[in-house]
Amino acid sequence: MNRACWILLAVLLLLAVGACEEEPEYEGEGGIFDNPVGIAVRWPYVYVTSANFDLSQDKVGRITVIDMRIALAYRDECVVNSIETTPYLGQMVITADGSLAYVAERRRNSILIYDMSDPTTPKIIDLDEDDSGDQGIRVSSQPFGLALTADESKLFAACIGSGDVSIIDLEQRKLAKTVPLSWGVNDVKIDPLGRYAYVTNKSQLSVVLLDVTDGSYVTSFDAGYTLSITGYDNRGLAFTPDGSFMFVAARNPGSLLMVDTDKLPLYPDQAVLKLLPMDLGPTAVAVTPDGSEVWATNFDSNNVFVFEATTGTLLEVLRVGDGPYALAFVENPENPGQVYALTANFYDHNLTLMDARTKEVIWAIP
Repeated sequence: MNRACWILLAVLLLLAVGACEEEPEYEGEGGIFDNPVGIAVRWPYVYVTSANFDLSQDKVGRITVIDMRIALAYRDECVVNSIETTPYLGQMVITADGSLAYVAERRRNSILIYDMSDPTTPKIIDLDEDDSGDQGIRVSSQPFGLALTADESKLFAACIGSGDVSIIDLEQRKLAKTVPLSWGVNDVKIDPLGRYAYVTNKSQLSVVLLDVTDGSYVTSFDAGYTLSITGYDNRGLAFTPDGSFMFVAARNPGSLLMVDTDKLPLYPDQAVLKLLPMDLGPTAVAVTPDGSEVWATNFDSNNVFVFEATTGTLLEVLRVGDGPYALAFVENPENPGQVYALTANFYDHNLTLMDARTKEVIWAIP
């Protein structure tokens, strides 16, 4: 088979993967966790966004509010509220003071804004009460990953369908700029120093850096793959608290990219230090609050790998629910050593709660 045929085959496979992910063929369960895809934390509450991709039962998405103080003792009683939304939600981010939350709404290509004055009852802010339904900030097609700038003046939204990043002016509450990249833009995170927005892509080899001040392209880097049917599909990413290391979940080949951010943006070809072997379908990444460990989910093998953050040494493998899609740490500010991990399990329609210190699974929620 010649090179052109291989490239055509790779493109067809990428399109097939994207189509399957948009409309999974299975029966969902409805209820409070129907295809959970995002976790946002503000102690003592955890907020879970559910997409309900197959539009099962009540055909709505949800933002579910969990009280962690109850979850640690009574898993069946920890859900304190469940707010109905349109389906196909993406990630949720909360401002530092906890007053507002932003939620990616893929179906209507918008960013919803919630008033968090009562943290147990997020209330949507309708930006256009004269129009039908609750109106958010219009952005490009299918926003999913979200990241707030350090001063919270802008919100970066990775838009899967249109292959670009929408930059929202939060003071004006409107789209300020669109940065074209390529189809499959998936997640975006801003480094702890607040300089660059790092953007991953499901259909490209590289991770792109954008300048947070104006959204301009800075550079990109990859792990040195060559063009093939396996060298693509980067998903979640996370930084150590000091920003010295970044980790990227790469599905093909299944690995976790360990990145030296000091090499960026000047030396992108030297940025990837190691490819840490993962299982099937690396998807979500999170670093412990103290920066000592990085945890990453494997969507297709239903487990979490735990690595030592500075060496990449594998420390533990934890079995979780079916299709762990999102991952987050929850720390009790009154007891900083008390840290828990949560995965949102896409196919099991639940959460897995773990003790991050002992690396033990506590139970599923609910």
